[in-house]
Amino acid sequence: MKRKLLVVFFIFIAAFAYAQDMENIDGKYYKKGMLYSGVHTEYYENNNPKTILNISNGVLEGTVTTYFENGAKQELRSYKNGNKDGIWVTWDESGKKTAQAEYKDNVKNGDWFIWSSEGKPLYELHYKMGKKTGTWKIYDETGKLNSERKY
Repeated sequence: MKRKLLVVFFIFIAAFAYAQDMENIDGKYYKKGMLYSGVHTEYYENNNPKTILNISNGVLEGTVTTYFENGAKQELRSYKNGNKDGIWVTWDESGKKTAQAEYKDNVKNGDWFIWSSEGKPLYELHYKMGKKTGTWKIYDETGKLNSERKY
């Protein structure tokens, strides 16, 4: 019986010693020295997810979701071939949406909105392939339009 426990113990120690965490080297994700493809989840000490990464051939592909320690969703990010691409959304710990942005090929592109924790608009910004465009609006804390600027 002691021998079986000793064997199990050494197998556990060997597996633990050779288990490698995800590594990010020069913007590429590796596991066990190889480019990683799949879903990688990191956890808080309370076992709630901290970050869920979708990775293909070592680069972010699809969505990345981050969470607050209480389990509430914090941010949803979109990637294509490792570049920011698509809609990014941010929430506060109570679950209220506080920001939404858009990217295309790692460049700001589309509508950007920022709201207060009460849901009042604070900023409305617009980009076209990294350049400011359209009418930018800034609101006060009550949601009243404070200023506008055309680009």
